[in-house]
Amino acid sequence: MTWFLVAIGGGLGAVARYGVIEWMKRKEQPFFISTFLVNSVGSLLIGMALHLGSEQATLTSFFTIGFLGAFTTFSTFAFDVIKLIEERDYRAVLLYPVLTLFVGIVLVTLGWQILA
Repeated sequence: MTWFLVAIGGGLGAVARYGVIEWMKRKEQPFFISTFLVNSVGSLLIGMALHLGSEQATLTSFFTIGFLGAFTTFSTFAFDVIKLIEERDYRAVLLYPVLTLFVGIVLVTLGWQILA
């Protein structure tokens, strides 16, 4: 059953991330904004979910491992940085990783504290 929950959550998370990517394209935002957005929202939600789900394996399997595991993306973040280097956007090369890490940590902490 756990494998099934992870798979369903992962499928939904991947579709949700794709939706955000397409939405940002229609808004004509830079390519890395959608990755920053999903990773930031995912950080807040995982802080909340881990706080709630520490006693519920079903929630953890479906939502944190499945949905948020597929919704958030480190590999796309890393690729975005490489694309920024290739585009010689050095300001973004410096700011994007630093802001992603900082905002992610702050939002996980906030998510955890909201439910404390």
